[in-house]
Amino acid sequence: MRGPLIRGAVALALLAVYYRTLLGTAAPAPAQFGEETARRDIEASRVAFVAGRYAEALGATERLTQQFPTQAIYFDRLARIHNGLGRPQREARAWEGVFRTSPTPADACPMLAAAYERIPDPVRALDAYERCVQVSPDDPDLLLFLGRAYNAAGRAEPARAALEKAIAIDPQYPDVHLVLGIRDFADGRRAAARERFERFAALAPARHEEVAVWLERTLTAP
Repeated sequence: MRGPLIRGAVALALLAVYYRTLLGTAAPAPAQFGEETARRDIEASRVAFVAGRYAEALGATERLTQQFPTQAIYFDRLARIHNGLGRPQREARAWEGVFRTSPTPADACPMLAAAYERIPDPVRALDAYERCVQVSPDDPDLLLFLGRAYNAAGRAEPARAALEKAIAIDPQYPDVHLVLGIRDFADGRRAAARERFERFAALAPARHEEVAVWLERTLTAP
């Protein structure tokens, strides 16, 4: 894929700045926890998380989400810890915390929905994709993921609407052409599907094998 990789790198850079800033600006810990306990948990969570020792980071990070319940950064870290530990249900709950507390809820996207998919819980995954698109309506990646989720749920019309909006925003996005071509094929629109598959092959020639069978089907299907 194209843009998602660049946006992902930028997001990671911004997240690093966010972490450094928050360590110096976090709100005072509630009295029942105590400032000294909070400082210890902040340091223990940070050191273990950065080192990839997720099991070690877990306890302190969970306490931080209780100590600072409006700070999205700790829910974000907790979600990534549960992801590293292979716990998609807990990961999803933590991403919900990010979605709920972040000034930019799209920070939890698409990871929130992806965690639900790994549970698997397709109903909540689809709901999460819908919420993600609501808060970031012009993101072609999220529209693509939403279109795929609608396809999986057998909801052809909203799937097409999401995919066509994505292609209008970014006509050079090969994956949208591929998924929309599959939607066209399923709807019996073979000529339109073939155009989509050919466009995908032109935009991503190194991935031609992904579409070769579909191109053949557009010629042989009844």
